[in-house]
Amino acid sequence: MRYAFQWLVVAALLSPAAAAADEAADRAARQVVNLSVAPGMEGRIGRMISEVVEKQPADKQAQVRADLLKASTGIREDLMATFAAYYAKAFTPDELKGLVAFYESPLGRKVVEVEEQKPAEVNAAIQQQIMKLVVLFNTPPGGK
Repeated sequence: MRYAFQWLVVAALLSPAAAAADEAADRAARQVVNLSVAPGMEGRIGRMISEVVEKQPADKQAQVRADLLKASTGIREDLMATFAAYYAKAFTPDELKGLVAFYESPLGRKVVEVEEQKPAEVNAAIQQQIMKLVVLFNTPPGGK
């Protein structure tokens, strides 16, 4: 019984430190996501919204854009939280610090920028290759 009590005391003393470490990892993971994932996600969502807005009558476009931006806020936040939770589990605190340092560096910022500024023909070529994979994976063996 005495050892169980000592274990509980030790666990209680260590819990705040573990919670603080988890909180620091969560913050670092969120920072990595904000630097690396969020810009691309915001760009893709913005393009999706623009596609919907363009199909609306001219006099309704501003309101539709505002409504979609507002309605998608929670979804965007949930997406970023999902990425951050995953990164917090997938990477050690030191790895997260390294990722933050990378994405804050000129090269890291350029990686994000280059990824987001791919020309339409590159995106089309990527999509074409993905469609080839879809066809391949959906074709029964032997082509039947």
